[in-house]
Amino acid sequence: MHEVGIALDLIEQVEKKLKEVKEPIQALKISVQLGKLAGVSAEALQFGFDIAKKNSRIPFAQIVIKEIPARVRCLACQKSYSVEKVEGICKNCGKGPVKIVSGRELSLEGLEYE
Repeated sequence: MHEVGIALDLIEQVEKKLKEVKEPIQALKISVQLGKLAGVSAEALQFGFDIAKKNSRIPFAQIVIKEIPARVRCLACQKSYSVEKVEGICKNCGKGPVKIVSGRELSLEGLEYE
């Protein structure tokens, strides 16, 4: 389950940001963007985060996962559309190739703390 490793990386990023603040603080909410094509399950990431945070500096933080839909743009007709699975042929014009414009994201988007 590589989602635990990803959760540990997110926690490490948050802990680095918290060290930059002089006063003792507690992370409350971590916002993450997760693309549908990132190869990461939102449920598994949530589970991995809940496990990994217990032995960290942020044991009470909650993770909020914003799922980003997969979108492609056809290089032939220039139309953009959402997809569940990327295929090389445009569903609008039947040509290709298509370029992925969103859905690969996996990033720390925000941090709330007190």
